[in-house]
Formats: sequence, C-alpha cells, structure tokens
Amino acid sequence: MKKILNILLILAVTAVYTSCKNEVDDVFDKPSAQRMTEALAADKQLLVSAPNGWLMTYYGNTTYGGHSVYLKFGENDMVTVYTEKGGVNGVTSHYKLEQSNGAILSFDEYNELFHYFSAPANPDGKGTAGKGMEGDLEFRIMSATAEKFEMKGKKHGSLVTMTQAPAGFDWSNYFAAVNAVAASYTYSLYDFNVGEQVFKSSFNAANRTFTVTTFKSEEEEITEEVPFIVTDKGLEFYKPLVLNGKPITGVSYNPDLVEDAEVWTAMNDASITITPTIPPINQQLVDGLWATSFSNLGAFGQTYWSYMRDNVLPTINTQYPGTVTYFYFGKLNANYWGAVYRLVGYQGINGFKYRLIGEDEIALIYNNAGNNSNANLFTGSGFLYAAGYLIAPFGSTYQGNPVERVFKLETDNLKSPSYILMTDEENPENTIRLLWDDIDSDDMLVK
Repeated sequence: MKKILNILLILAVTAVYTSCKNEVDDVFDKPSAQRMTEALAADKQLLVSAPNGWLMTYYGNTTYGGHSVYLKFGENDMVTVYTEKGGVNGVTSHYKLEQSNGAILSFDEYNELFHYFSAPANPDGKGTAGKGMEGDLEFRIMSATAEKFEMKGKKHGSLVTMTQAPAGFDWSNYFAAVNAVAASYTYSLYDFNVGEQVFKSSFNAANRTFTVTTFKSEEEEITEEVPFIVTDKGLEFYKPLVLNGKPITGVSYNPDLVEDAEVWTAMNDASITITPTIPPINQQLVDGLWATSFSNLGAFGQTYWSYMRDNVLPTINTQYPGTVTYFYFGKLNANYWGAVYRLVGYQGINGFKYRLIGEDEIALIYNNAGNNSNANLFTGSGFLYAAGYLIAPFGSTYQGNPVERVFKLETDNLKSPSYILMTDEENPENTIRLLWDDIDSDDMLVK
C-alpha cells in the first residue's frame, strides 16, 4: 500500500511539472530577440498611427519645472517637434526605437527645439553650467497604449508622458492657449485654502514651481517644491501635492476672472481654492529672479563694471572665450539666493544674505558660503577677481569682511512689477534697476 501511494505521488508531481512546463513553453514560444523586435514594431505603430500626434509633458530636472511638447511621428523614422518656445515653426529630426534592457525611444539627431532641454549649455542660461536643465534624449518606455505612453528618462530618471492629441487638435492654438495661461499667473505669492487651513506658497514663473509651506511653527518651517507644466487648462503638477490629507493635481485656469476676484480652484477638487496675495515689494524681490545690465546701473555700479570690462576681462579672455552674457539677482532655487551670471562661458552664483526692513527696504550682505565653485574661482580673495566687480553694487567687503548695504525699493506696479529700483541709502549714486524680463546680452558690458 505504501509503495502504491509513493507511485501515485510521483505521478501527481510529474503531472504538475508537465503542466507548468507546457504553460512556460506557451508563454515563451518565441526567442527573446524576436519578441523585442515585435514589441518595438508595435510601439512604433502606436506612435505613427496617432492621427493628431502626441502631446508630451517634458521634465528634465524638476527644479526647472515642465514644458509642453507636441510631436508628430512618421513611418520614415522622422519626427517633427513643436514647443512653446518654437513659435509657428516645427523642427524635424530623426528618432529611433531600440532595445536596451527594454524598449527605448531615442531622439538621436540634433533638434534645436528638443535639445533645448538637454543641452549642457542652455541657450537661455537655465540650469547649471555643463548640465543645463538636465533633460533626456532617450526614454525608457514603461507602458504604451494607443492613448498614452509612460516613460522615464534613461539618464536622469524624470517621468515623461505622451498623450495622444484629440481629434481636431491644432498645435498652434494649443500653444497660444498655454501662453495665455502662463501670462495669467502674475503674482509671486498664493494661498492654498484647504478646508479651514491656509497653506502659504511662493510662485516662481521662470522655473515653473510653487514652494508650499506645508508646516510652520515658531521653531520650524517645512516646505515642499511643486514643479508644474502649463497646459491650456491650467498648471498641472508633476505629482499630486497633499495638503491636509487631500491630494491636489494642479491649479485650474479661469479666463473669466475679474481683477478684484482672482480665485482659482484645484483641478481635481473645486472645494480647494488658490488665491493670490500681493506681498510687499521687498518680499517680491527675494522670491523672484530679476535681471539687470550695464545701462540699468547707476554711476557707482557702472564704474565697477567698466573696470572689469577694461582691465579684467582682457586678461582672462586670452584663455576663455566670451564675456558676460547675463546677470540676475534673487532666488535661483531652494539652494541659491544672490547673484547669478554667466561669465566667460561659465555660470557663477555668488551668495547673499538678506534682511527685510518694513515693506520697502532690504539689507544685503555678501555670503560666500552660498557660492558655487565657479563663483569662488571668479571672485577670489577680497573681491580682486572679475565677479567681485560684477556684484560690487549689491555688496562689498572691507579688509575681507562683508559690509551690509541697505536699499530703498520702488516699483511701477505692486501687483505685477515690471521693475524694482534699488537705491543705496548711504550712496545715492548706487542705484540698481532690476527687471522682470530678460535683457539683451549686448547691454551687459557696453563700451
């Protein structure tokens, strides 16, 4: 009897094994190379068969927010790219699908619109030297359907999605609507009203981020940086922001708002409102990133910039190309506040500390602990090197010790300032006009 039971057990195990083996053989009835070839072909068919193309939500380093990209893929391995920045003209270049531990969509030919996000030297100076905005050109396909591709940057890992554009989609109208939405968010501070709680936030239009204070006490403040992409419907967050236990996926756009009743709602919950506040002008200065140039400096600052132009740049330009291509002052991101510039091809960041006085004064003091490595090179000891002359109007050292400067601030429009005029309260010849818009690089160091 025992022998019979053993034989029956062996037969049962064999039957189970045979059943499993047949299932495995059924699943993997083709070589892996053939399966991947077929998968890539299926992905390409999805890309090229979308009659109205694809809308991509593109993120590089999320510190710089996201951007809308419109793509039309062709059977001939060419793709035409349109972006918010590209105007009415698209740019066509090569793409390919390949295998590299999974399916990869690669934009492998230079395209000035698409490579804007990944260029080590961003044309508009966004990002850091040698890295730019840290965007990707190769994307690992995580999932693909006729409606949506979910992908991840192969090098930097940011999440990127492509959604099939709807019937009747017109990319030029879409980007016009995107630009209208972007122009409607003109404040630098917004309150997120969730039930009885109010969460304060600052808004950075240039870097497309909210910085939301999620917890605040007398001893501690916790903030969360919330990157977003501008769509024709509003500001769509990179990932949901959770406040008071409620997720918020973005901020809706309402074109019918009147000036005295500007209230937005969360995209996914109309009970959550987002209301702008008008902060004091000194708060707007420290929350923004403002441009300036030679012609926007008073006599004091122009003297320093002229000396650098005539006596410093000629010596270092024998080794490095270029001069000063831009100069900003204010908040670059959560890690840097102060002067941000591109000098002889490299981005420098000289840190400053500030102290707000009332609503229209600010005290500045140089803080070399906030410098990046290029700024340490450019500044040198005792402001003897090039960047020392650039930042002299904002703050200086005396025998190696920082000296605080107090400035009076004026503006043209407190709600949406186009400029902030800083006047040194101890030296009226030291004035600095900071502009919200970018400045032509030809005005950096006028002869």
